[in-house]
Amino acid sequence: MKRVLGAMMLMLCLAAAGAQAEPVPATGPVTSVIVYRGQALVTRSLTIPQAGGELELLVENLPEKILPESLYAQSDGTFSVLSVRYRERVVREDTREEVTTLQQQIEAVRRDIQNRVYDIENVGDRTSRYREQWKLSVDSANADLNRGILQPEAVQQLTEFLERKSIELHKETVRLANEKQDLEKRLAELEKELAVMAQGRQRVNRQALVYITRGENASGQILLSYLVRDANWQPQYNLRAAADRKRTLVEYNAVVHQASGEDWLNAQLALSTAEPMMVSAPPGMTPMKVTLGTGAQAQLLAQQQAQQQAQQQSLQLGIQAGGFANQSAAFESLARSRNANIAKGIKAEEALNTIAIHNQFIELEADRRQLLEMREQSVAVRQTEGVSVMYNLNGKLTLPSRTEQQIINIASFECPAEFVFVASPLLTDYVYLQADITNTSETILLPGPASMFRNGEFVGRSEMKLVTSGQTFVASFGIDSQIQVVREFADTRTDMQLGSRTNEQHYRIAMSNYKSTPVALRVLDRIPWTENASLAIALKETSHPLSDTADYVRTEKPKGILRWDMKLAPNTSGETATVLTYVYTMQYDKSLSVVSAGQ
Repeated sequence: MKRVLGAMMLMLCLAAAGAQAEPVPATGPVTSVIVYRGQALVTRSLTIPQAGGELELLVENLPEKILPESLYAQSDGTFSVLSVRYRERVVREDTREEVTTLQQQIEAVRRDIQNRVYDIENVGDRTSRYREQWKLSVDSANADLNRGILQPEAVQQLTEFLERKSIELHKETVRLANEKQDLEKRLAELEKELAVMAQGRQRVNRQALVYITRGENASGQILLSYLVRDANWQPQYNLRAAADRKRTLVEYNAVVHQASGEDWLNAQLALSTAEPMMVSAPPGMTPMKVTLGTGAQAQLLAQQQAQQQAQQQSLQLGIQAGGFANQSAAFESLARSRNANIAKGIKAEEALNTIAIHNQFIELEADRRQLLEMREQSVAVRQTEGVSVMYNLNGKLTLPSRTEQQIINIASFECPAEFVFVASPLLTDYVYLQADITNTSETILLPGPASMFRNGEFVGRSEMKLVTSGQTFVASFGIDSQIQVVREFADTRTDMQLGSRTNEQHYRIAMSNYKSTPVALRVLDRIPWTENASLAIALKETSHPLSDTADYVRTEKPKGILRWDMKLAPNTSGETATVLTYVYTMQYDKSLSVVSAGQ
């Protein structure tokens, strides 16, 4: 028993001695960085000393914007990482000799500035004396002139002497003032340098302590990773229409902000929309308890519950009384609140269940039209906020830490495109060139600003929506003055029969093509539409058939949007212009009138 106790005491002593040993410095470059929205995950590859057994590595000078709780380490070989901890040490730097030298320089410049002030005052005194002599000479000349004994030569000599002295004194004053200004600038620079040195006498050294163990034949590297703040990126595009009007070059760039406090030199860079701090456990579903009451009572009860739960959770759900003009707006706000809490997982369980309950109450109270609006809004929110993608950039890049934004290229590729001119003469006299572009690449395009180019020239700015691989999207490339479209109100007719009234509206659209080649033109117009069964609206006739495109027929045509896909012959204008006509009717009780029902 004594031998066992002695051995245990010896092991404890050795362990204590090992724990008190000084950590071994370890260095390593930044090898990879993943930039998220607001943060970045930085990974360093540490060089391991040639010592064996258990070892504590010291990594110094971590960046100022580090998030200490995110620090972790792992081995890509046969090492074992036992623990990682973070600490800060205040380092005092001895700059007394430099500070003394700088203070002497500042004192010398201050003396020079004071000397220039004395010199300027001296010049001012001399200028005053010469001004007195000038006044005396003028008074004497006037007196001699009155007495008739004026001597012109003497007066001229004195005048020239005083003018010459005045010019010399003025030049000397300007020179001294400029020297004084230069010295003041120099003094400001020296004082700023002194302030920096004074700050440099004490700084914070942020350190990571990595405790590892390895065998005799261990190999590999230790990868130290941590999150930093003040790092962000946003998508930006250049879309260039090819001259043959069959292709579009998509340049997908990223505007990166990197002010983490350390430079990323020759590192593998990736851009991500994921949440680096996402909680892994999902939220649980809680029951939704309801009851019956009058409409006002139910609404009041729901609002009271919403306010109480919102206060408890410190949530801005945006569904309090008077907060929204309609239920669809409340639904959209709730959808965005939901996405803001999704990454918290189980930590946001109560908040997510509260949001879901209010969503369901809105769905119970909404009519069919509002439900359709809410469905579209829900899809839009998911498309803009619920996408998680990662872009691994080719090669190695260098991004120094600085306040200015930096632009890097994510991808460049050509996509097939179908170009068409689009005219909406009811809204504007301009005709625009549009393209239906198919994303044939494997790159998902996120929402962001885009610069549009046609024939190598910048034509304007636009906004890109979310575009997945294989999806077709619409892009506009500015106006074209060689295509002109004019809409005219041609005629109106009214027919009264018994108790009903029928209005007949006639329109004429003239299309001119001044180009020497045929063009495809999409013309958009509209007639009123209604959900009121007592108001009958119908397109009576049209000189050209409407488009049979599936999306248009399904979504826009039932709501009165008119679309014609035209082919314009070259050099057709005036008498040879293409003319489109259409007529629509509205029938309703003649005692009523047609009014706007909003959108």
